[in-house]
Amino acid sequence: MITPSREHQIVPFLLMLVLSLAWLLPGLVGHEPWKGDEAQTMGLIHSVLAGAPFAVPTLAGEPWPYAPPPLFSLAGAAFAQVFAPLLPAHDGARLAGGTFILLMLIFAALTGRELYGREHGRLVVLVLIGSIGLWLSAHESIPQTALLTGVAMVGYGAALSLRRPYLGGTLTGTGLGISFMSIGFAETLALGLTLLALPLFGPAWRQISTLKAIAVAVLFAAPWWLIWPVALYHDNPMLFTDWWHHQIQARFIFWSHHHKTGTFYYLQFLPWFTWPAWPLALWTLWQSIRRKTWTQTGIVLPLAMWAGFTAVLSVTTAPSPDQGLPMLLPLAWLAAGSTYTLRRGAANALYWFAIMTFAVVAAAAWIYWSALDLGFPPQLALHLHKLQPRYQGAIHPLLIGVAVIYCLAWIILLLRMKRSPQRPLLAWAAGMTLAWGLAANLFVHPLDERLSYAAIMKSLEPHLPARSCIASRGVNDGARAMLDYYLGVETQREESVGKTSCRYLLVEDQNESAKLPKLDGWRPVWHDSRLGHHAERYILYRARHG
Repeated sequence: MITPSREHQIVPFLLMLVLSLAWLLPGLVGHEPWKGDEAQTMGLIHSVLAGAPFAVPTLAGEPWPYAPPPLFSLAGAAFAQVFAPLLPAHDGARLAGGTFILLMLIFAALTGRELYGREHGRLVVLVLIGSIGLWLSAHESIPQTALLTGVAMVGYGAALSLRRPYLGGTLTGTGLGISFMSIGFAETLALGLTLLALPLFGPAWRQISTLKAIAVAVLFAAPWWLIWPVALYHDNPMLFTDWWHHQIQARFIFWSHHHKTGTFYYLQFLPWFTWPAWPLALWTLWQSIRRKTWTQTGIVLPLAMWAGFTAVLSVTTAPSPDQGLPMLLPLAWLAAGSTYTLRRGAANALYWFAIMTFAVVAAAAWIYWSALDLGFPPQLALHLHKLQPRYQGAIHPLLIGVAVIYCLAWIILLLRMKRSPQRPLLAWAAGMTLAWGLAANLFVHPLDERLSYAAIMKSLEPHLPARSCIASRGVNDGARAMLDYYLGVETQREESVGKTSCRYLLVEDQNESAKLPKLDGWRPVWHDSRLGHHAERYILYRARHG
């Protein structure tokens, strides 16, 4: 028999579990690899499935020094093989990313419980689900999903080491290893700075047990740090040198020839990327200053981690939102600490803001879906057709039914939601889940048309030679990866091998002009562009002689 107190704990847990799965599962399967990091990652995974050496990152048949360490590629390939009878390789690989995100949520929740208490674990999950920065990235097959798992494990291990140093050290070392094997050096450095800062600013870590945890952490991290780099050096010393150059000299502004100053990018994008975590995190910090509790573990650990990532990423080149994903975790931990101290007026404001925002989002989603697939309202349909002229609207009853269920579930949850300190975060997380559920079901087909290479590869295939080699000029890495994945074509890049004897040449043209560029000795036999991206045009040439 379940006691009332036990039921009081089970019901919120089940609600959080259902909400987490409803947020995470849509979009993991049912669409092609999308342009950008996902296309490149799928190219690396396809190379593993095709038999490339695990130690040598390979993209479209060519060793690729810009690749991250192979943890996600190996995991994606394993998932693709396991689900091969049921799903295409890219869907199976995307499930690997979803699994890493699920592990991240679990370790992040455990960290929240360790820092603040039992109920705060659920609050951390609600903050992360509601974060705008995770809205799309959590559903892509990109190595940052594995990085988030490693960061969350380091956070939990550091917090747990105060009570159980050996287990905490084991988790910390494993998290450091996963972080390195998912992305590389910079993020691991940020975590190392975090751990060094803990005993400096947190009295709780100034004890003998901390030294035990550090020793265990180094012991468990060492295999992750050493085995793959040594194997890469053994198999391809030149590629190892190029990879190390990209990880250190090309990524940090101190050694880069193109960047000499740091960037404030990771501070500028915080207001939208980490909403609603950052205002709640600021409130936690303000309360700790007022109460003079800034040396408590619940303040020192997340603040040190956020500062470590901000400091390191601000001196790296090529900033991007995906690179800043680890900054969400410490802000989510701080935000969870503010829930029970937030003033009623601010809590009610966030609650009603969530309801109004996502009511408008849901209404807009249905209107845009109607315009895309039903042609009504006609003026909006005409405008959208100009943006995606080749998209043909169609009715997909199953997807529409799931979208309707999401809307009904959201309304029922709001009606049954009781006033509590958790209500604003729950309302916002539910709204973000609704928004993603509608996007992943109502717009998956137009997004596929716009962001994938499937249509352009289908158009190119009949024009490819049966045996002759194909050179390429200026073709981006994602497109080359998809050429290999869809068509089994590995081009000879002029950028790496120079002029070739190939009778066919594939060129990526960034000019929106209707005229095709003329190349001496070549005649165009095919050209096309991705839907809605006329500036990303691909042209296949054939040699006039030979």
